[in-house]
Amino acid sequence: MAHSVRDYSRPVMPTPASVAFADALVHQLEDDGARFVLLDRETGHTTEIDETVYELLRQLLINLAQNRPVSIIPFNHELTTHQAADLLNVSRGYVLKLLEQNAIPHRKVGTHRRIRLEDLLAYKDKMRADGNNAMDELAQLSQELGLD
Repeated sequence: MAHSVRDYSRPVMPTPASVAFADALVHQLEDDGARFVLLDRETGHTTEIDETVYELLRQLLINLAQNRPVSIIPFNHELTTHQAADLLNVSRGYVLKLLEQNAIPHRKVGTHRRIRLEDLLAYKDKMRADGNNAMDELAQLSQELGLD
C-alpha cells in the first residue's frame, strides 16, 4: 500500500519477518562496516549515500529489529494538540494548559493550535532534564540525611 510523501503520521508496524530482516541487517552492518551505497537490483545502478543518511537508515533498522513501530517526521513538521499529547503521553487538556502558559511555542491556524515538532521535543528534553536534576537532588539530600 503506497502512502503519499506527506503521510508522516502513519507508523510502520514491523512484522515478524521485518524484525528478523532488520536484526540480521543491523548485525551484518556492524560486522562488515558501512557500505554507503544503494543498489537497484533491476538496473544495477548504484547510488552513494552519505554518513548522515546511513545513520538514519541504521537507526530505522535498529528500531524495527526491536519490534518498535517507526514513523519518519521532518523536524520542522507541525503537530496538532492531539498529536502533541500523544507524543508527550499526556492529555490534550494538559497540552492546552502548557500552550496557554507559553511553556511550548505554538501558532494558531484559525481556531486550531499547531506546535512544531522541534519545539515539542525541546520541551520534552527540558522536562526530562529537570526530572533527572530533581532525582539527583533527592538522592544527594537522602545521602546527606543518611536515609540511603
